[in-house]
Amino acid sequence: MNPHQIKLLELLKSNDKIVAMLAPSFAIDFPHPQIVGMLKKLGFEMVTELTFGARMVNYWYVEYIKQNPDQKMYIASPCPIVVSMIENKYPELKQYLIPYASPMYAMSKIVKKKYPDYKIVFISPCQAKRLLEAPKYPEFIDLVVTFKELKEVLDIQNIKAEDFTEPEYPFDSFVTEINKIYPISGGLAQTARIKSLFKPEEICITEGVENNIKILDELAAGNSPYRFIDILNCPGGCIGGPDIINQDLDIEEKKNRILAYRDKSIADQKDAVEGKKEFVLDIDFKAKL
Repeated sequence: MNPHQIKLLELLKSNDKIVAMLAPSFAIDFPHPQIVGMLKKLGFEMVTELTFGARMVNYWYVEYIKQNPDQKMYIASPCPIVVSMIENKYPELKQYLIPYASPMYAMSKIVKKKYPDYKIVFISPCQAKRLLEAPKYPEFIDLVVTFKELKEVLDIQNIKAEDFTEPEYPFDSFVTEINKIYPISGGLAQTARIKSLFKPEEICITEGVENNIKILDELAAGNSPYRFIDILNCPGGCIGGPDIINQDLDIEEKKNRILAYRDKSIADQKDAVEGKKEFVLDIDFKAKL
C-alpha cells in the first residue's frame, strides 16, 4: 500500500469520525447503492456526494456573473489542472477565473459547518485534487485517495459489492438533483443554466489538453467570441480522469453510466434529502486562486 492508503486506514482506525466525500464520477467504477454500504463497512461514519456543493458553486457562479456583467469573460475554475495551467502559462487570463470554490471545496465547507469535528476524505478520479487543490485547504480536506487506491483498500479488507444485498444504502447527502452530471464535459454549464445568461455563440464547452490550449491561446490573443468557458482538463470531463479504474470504457459508455445513475436517483429519490441553500448562504465559498 502507498502512504495515502496507509493514512486512510489509520484515520479509519482512530477515534475520529470520518466522512467520505465521493466525486460524482464514482458511478463509472463503483455500484450504487452498494458503494455506500462498502464505505461504511470500511469504517466511514458518513458517506456523501458533492451534489449540494455543486449546487452552491452554480448559485455563486450565476450571482458573480450577474454582479459583474461587464467582465470581458468568465472562466470556470473547478479543475485544478486548468487553474494551474492558466496561472503558469496564461497569467493574463487569471483575472477571468471565476473566484469560487470547486464542488469538492464547497462540499467540505458544508460538511464542516454541520459536522465541525469530523475529518474529511475526498475520493477522486484524479491525483490533481490531492496535489494541486487540497493543499490549499488543509483545514477542510484531511486526505485525498483515488478510485484506484480505494479499490485496492477494499480488496485488501475483503469488502465486496456482492455482499451488500440490501435494497437501500442511503447517502448522508444534503441534496438530490441533476448536478450528478457535473463530471461530464458541459455539466457545469448545463446545470447552472448558463445559456440563460449568454448568447449561444458566447458559450464554450471544452475538454482535453489540445482543445483547451487552442481555446486559451485564442482567448489570450483577444480574438475569441467566447465569454463563458466551461473547461475541464480530461477527455470527456472528469469522467476521463486518469485514476478511474475502468479505463477500457470509451467516453460515451462512461457518460452513459453517469446518466443512468442520475436517472435512477431522480426516479427513486431514495439516496438523499432535499438541501436548502439558505442553510449555507453564510458560508464564504470563494476559492484561493
